[in-house]
Amino acid sequence: MAGSLPIRFTELLQLTQTDIDASSIGFNSCTLESDHYICVRQKLTEDANPEVIIVDLKKNNELTRRPIKADSAIMHWDRQAIALKANQRTLQVFDLGQKVKLQSTTMNEDVVYWKWISTTTLGMVTETSVYHWKIFEGPNSAPQKLFDRNTNLSGCQIINYRVNEDDKWMCVVGISQQQGRVVGAMQLYSRDRGISQAIEAHAAAFGTVRLEGAPADTRLFSFAVRNAASAKLHVVEIDHQQSNPVFPKKAVDIYFPPEATNDFPVAMQISQKYNVIYLVTKYGFIHLYDLESARCIFMNRISSETIFTTAPDSDSAGIVGVNRKGQVLSVTIDEQTIVPYLLANPANADLALKLASRAGLPGADNLYQQQFEQLYSQGNYTEAAKLAANSPRGFLRTPQTIERFKGAQQQTGQLSVILQYFGMLLDKGTLNRIESIELVRPVLQQNRKHLLEKWLKEGKLECSEELGDLARPHDVNLALGIYLQANVSHKAVAGFAETGQFDRILPYAKQSGYQPDFAQLLQNIVRVNPEKGAEFATALANNEDGPLVDIERVVDVF
Repeated sequence: MAGSLPIRFTELLQLTQTDIDASSIGFNSCTLESDHYICVRQKLTEDANPEVIIVDLKKNNELTRRPIKADSAIMHWDRQAIALKANQRTLQVFDLGQKVKLQSTTMNEDVVYWKWISTTTLGMVTETSVYHWKIFEGPNSAPQKLFDRNTNLSGCQIINYRVNEDDKWMCVVGISQQQGRVVGAMQLYSRDRGISQAIEAHAAAFGTVRLEGAPADTRLFSFAVRNAASAKLHVVEIDHQQSNPVFPKKAVDIYFPPEATNDFPVAMQISQKYNVIYLVTKYGFIHLYDLESARCIFMNRISSETIFTTAPDSDSAGIVGVNRKGQVLSVTIDEQTIVPYLLANPANADLALKLASRAGLPGADNLYQQQFEQLYSQGNYTEAAKLAANSPRGFLRTPQTIERFKGAQQQTGQLSVILQYFGMLLDKGTLNRIESIELVRPVLQQNRKHLLEKWLKEGKLECSEELGDLARPHDVNLALGIYLQANVSHKAVAGFAETGQFDRILPYAKQSGYQPDFAQLLQNIVRVNPEKGAEFATALANNEDGPLVDIERVVDVF
């Protein structure tokens, strides 16, 4: 397996085999906003009527043809909505399913590049400015100017516009021909600061990564450039949060084969699922880099033709692209082979471990187990706990590990090892059933019920019957909430009765499909509260689907 490629490379479709002419496949006439739709403008002859052809990649490559004349057509990421541009300035958005116009506007200057930057918003670049247009906010939404274009983009063909996840950072990417080579120019804009930075770059993308021990994600910006002197990939932090560790800037060489003297980066997508940068070059090479370390994972040629448009896939796992030959190509990490592939080179062992931990990938379990045993035997319990907490798919997060940490010797002046371990798990996400019980038991013994309430509210614990049983002596309502979430129906019904919430019993029983012994339940309620018992008996007798208890037994109870 170590000799297998670490990627899955697939040809999803050949556009020329679907009645799309080769002359219609290019940057200006074929658009790809997501892995859902391809949109092609086609006019085969001077006399032919222009049309827009939509390929639905999620519906077995179903083709839809529409007689539309436009300078540009781009489909929404996942809705049947199309944005059309005519005469460079007239913009319209239609819902194709409902057959209604959603928005229409006329700009004061030519729109030279546009794209969907989110599920609600179009980003538009004109000769002088950048605009955002919210499409689904009512029929009269107007484009809003965000910022002016920088002078470094003068004379450039705009090839991309990117916005980060919280809408605070934007970058416009352009290229121009200078002294026999293609030069990249980029404008990076901070919305909060209202300032721009001119950078030489051909491709760029925004992403996030959770650094070890950090309470929040670190926002990153990556860009790639090839100039006359070198080719570099850069990864830098934007909007540093004081609670997080500082992210050191990364700058690594991008390898180009000697014969690819005129090759340069044309597209970049960042997989949030794997924290991997996918970099595509004009000559059809793909490079994979780890986002956090900027180390190269893999490089190979996937296309003999230029890939002129790309988009991330809907899982943010890989990349989809179209080349000039009409091939629709998909590249993503192969979860079965990527870790063994990296481990084949001892220098990449740490990268393999991190990737396996981050994405829950197989292939590094033995190495993790060995490192854990080594750290534990050395008495380095904190690092052993860290390793177990971050193990791929949580395979080291077992009852046996908990027992070992319980028995580990506590260092003077430090938290017990087991509490350190649980603290790491809480920082990471949700505890499993056993972990939740083992953490809550000592916490309740110390009468710190507020911690249990806090963790439940944050969704940090897996609810179970055992966890509810632990909480019940301290707070019946709290236990009831746990039983409800864990679908422990008989104890949830008992909890409603014990807390006097008799009116919730029948709706819950109907919703959950649980049928308690209503006669016995009625008897218990009458013993505690005869008045409520009478109300409950009436509700049982008058149930809309028929009585839920024998009337004679009701009489016996009273």
